[in-house]
Amino acid sequence: MSSNYIHALAQRHAAIERRIEDALKAPSPDTLYITSLKKLRLVYRERIREAIRQKRMRSTAARPKRWSPAAAAPAQIGGGH
Repeated sequence: MSSNYIHALAQRHAAIERRIEDALKAPSPDTLYITSLKKLRLVYRERIREAIRQKRMRSTAARPKRWSPAAAAPAQIGGGH
């Protein structure tokens, strides 16, 4: 996933957060409406997490493996006596 996609999801999440805050300030808050907004906010939070996870997986898969001296050393056969 691209950074633009993640940013757009984060903006939508923030907008929903503002709507929840506004709804809670009402003289008689509509609990059903607030509950539905909170569920929607959770959906966006999970989408953001998944997009970040996929982006990290892609970036680590594209990265070349590091050379390790232990991996390059030949295995010793016998006791070395």
